[in-house]
Formats: sequence, C-alpha cells, structure tokens
Amino acid sequence: MGTRNETLRAMLDHSVQINDGFTQTSADGASLAFDSKYGIMFCAYMPGFQGHYGESRGKVALSCFPAAQPTNIRFVSIAEGNDIYCPNILGLGDGKVRVFYEKNSRAEGDHTWCYKDYDFLSNALNEEKAVSLQREDGSTVPLCLSAQFAFLEQQGYHDHKYVKTEQIGHCAYFKGEDGYTYGASVSYYAEPILFRSPDYGATVEFFAVYPKPAQYEFEYKFLDGKIYAIYRTDKDIDAIAFVSSADGGKTWTDPCYLKDSIQCRPRLIVYNNSILISYNYLNNETKHRPAIQQGRTSIKLAYGEEKTVVADLYRKYGMVNIAIVDILNDVYLAYSTSELALEYQNGNSKVRGKDSIRYVKLGDLIPE
Repeated sequence: MGTRNETLRAMLDHSVQINDGFTQTSADGASLAFDSKYGIMFCAYMPGFQGHYGESRGKVALSCFPAAQPTNIRFVSIAEGNDIYCPNILGLGDGKVRVFYEKNSRAEGDHTWCYKDYDFLSNALNEEKAVSLQREDGSTVPLCLSAQFAFLEQQGYHDHKYVKTEQIGHCAYFKGEDGYTYGASVSYYAEPILFRSPDYGATVEFFAVYPKPAQYEFEYKFLDGKIYAIYRTDKDIDAIAFVSSADGGKTWTDPCYLKDSIQCRPRLIVYNNSILISYNYLNNETKHRPAIQQGRTSIKLAYGEEKTVVADLYRKYGMVNIAIVDILNDVYLAYSTSELALEYQNGNSKVRGKDSIRYVKLGDLIPE
C-alpha cells in the first residue's frame, strides 16, 4: 500500500477549505450529502465566530459546491442560538437537503431535535420544525431526551438516568432500499436507539436498541441483510468498536475494538458492496501532544469485514471529525483541522476547537 498511500497523502495537500474563512475562524462537525442530479455536494457544519477558537455550539451553517471541484461555494446560515449543536444532513433530491440539529445541548431539559429544508435552486430556506417520534400507541411527541429515556426504560435499560445535559448525538442519516430513512438517537453514555422514518426524518419510530452505552456517535448501515455499526466507547476502554447484527438489531456480536483507535467520530459507509470505515488512531508522531489531541492528526480507512486498511492518512495540522461519501466508487472526504488546538495544552478552552473544514477527493479505495 506504500506507493498508493503516499499518493493519497499527497492529495491532502490539494484539499480545499469549505467553511467560510472570511467570517469564521473555526468550524466543526462536517456532515456531507450529495445530489446526483445536479452534482452538488452539501456540507452541514458548526461555524465558530470570527476571533473565537473554542468549541462551536452556537450556529449551524451549510456550504454548497460542485462535488468534483469545490469552487464558487455558497454559504447558508441555517440556525443560530444558545447551544445549537450536532448538525446532520439528508439529501432529498432535486437540489434539496434537510439539515437536522439539536437545541440547548448543554442545558437541563429535553434537547429537542429540529430541522430545516434548503432548496439550492431557489435559495429558499424553510422554517424550523421539530422532529416527531411516533410511539407504539400511535401518539406522537417531539424527539427529545425524555422520549428517548422513556423508551429505554420500557426496554429495561436504566443506567442512563444521570445523562441530563448532553445532546441527542450523531448518526449519519441514510436511505434504505425499503423506502425508509434511517438514523439513531445517541445520548452521552446511554444505549443507542435505532430509528426509521417514512418521511425523510420528519417523523421517526424506534425499532431497536444497541445494548451497550456509546459516547456520542453510533454509525450503522444495512448490507446483505445485516446491520454493521461502529461507535465510540467509554473512556475506560478508549477505543472505537465495530459490531454487527443479523436479526435487525435484536442481538449483536461482541464488540471488536479497532487497534490503536482513539475516541473521536468514526464513520461507516457502504462502498463497492462492502463496508468502509474511517477512524482516528494513535500515531507515534503525536505522543508528545496533549492527550485529547494525540490522535487528531491521523486516520485510517478500512475496507470489508476484515477491515483491510486502504488508506493511512496524516496531517500535521489535524484530521478530526471525518465525513466520507461514495460517488460512483470514488471516496470524498471532509475533515476538521486543529492547527491552533494542537499547539496548546488541554486546559486552554480558547484553543481546543477546530480551525477549518477541508474537503478532498481520494478516489478509488478498493483494495489492490
């Protein structure tokens, strides 16, 4: 893989910044969606205010650009407020996207999950709406923390009750072959709840629980009748776990912990009729850095159930919070940089955030 990987690393030198660097000096949480009809890539993310380098929890923005060549980027402000967090995105087709986000992520309360629709062709942004949860009795309530915890308690899970001020969490939305849209609700150190939606995420219904707590992220996809998932585990284990289910989420395999992986946002997509996962890992070149930053410069992309490493990427100024998509068997990658944060100790909150979001085409990653 040496020569090929050297080529892939060199491609990173040609990555393009896709957040608005004129008004934003930090950005975090990239989530990608591709519109095949118009060849447009959409990126939902959290922009940091100019002059501020802390964690971004006050805005959600959208960038739109030709997927093959990110020029003439259009920037759209989606939402702004107190502790708006965790943007997610779903392509609706015909130049439209739906952007999801959580409100009041660090406040006591229900942390309602909301969304807005954006039309690239008309440049129209619809009003905010709350995602609804349809319960087994046919009634609906807003999708929020109390609704999640009530469902978990009904399923016999109770250890999550101390979680009161963290977000619904992150799972990339995807469309299933059955017409449903799929996603997950993941609260901090609670069991992830898998859901499906008949109306592109506007209304969801829970259908399974993963029986172990996750930290923030739980990504999953369907392939050949099985569910494959990757998630961020607790701090005592400090690794990324890979699991699968052959019965729709009723039972799961024991976690397989990825070697040298670190607690960051893992990703999983279906690629060339198999699975492709990305995760940050501990690189020997970064052991001198503060603990939270030691794995934020290196990622691996691994293919298939054997998890064959097809790319081992490193950037001195950070690669964190990865997003990957497949377009005609070419892999496109977005990531946050951490240049300022990497040069300081953990305790300095002003420089712990991400500096920008960059985007690059890696191309064909099918094993040689």
